[in-house]
Amino acid sequence: RNNTVAYGGTVWTVANAMSLEADFDGQVAETFAHLDSFLQQAGSSREQLLSVQVILADIRTRDRFNVLWCKWVGDNQAHWPQRAVFGAALASGLLLEVTAVAARPYHGAA
Repeated sequence: RNNTVAYGGTVWTVANAMSLEADFDGQVAETFAHLDSFLQQAGSSREQLLSVQVILADIRTRDRFNVLWCKWVGDNQAHWPQRAVFGAALASGLLLEVTAVAARPYHGAA
């Protein structure tokens, strides 16, 4: 599957851990690392996130996710995107998946 699509000044991406044996914190860290990489490759960054949807395999991990999210996204509320977190069934061993929309500089070409 394609994990990132960019068109004009917008980037759509999805990230998840590949280390399915990792614990929740490990999968979150790996997912954030992939998200940073995908955004950077598309000419964007976490500071340009507009919207994020977080899918948790177990919604009871939401509070722990919020702690890790706040450390990753930073203290500057001006850079916080709109965010939704919900629980849903994911592939076996996968504890979360993150989809995001971000802005990027647009110079007239996709």
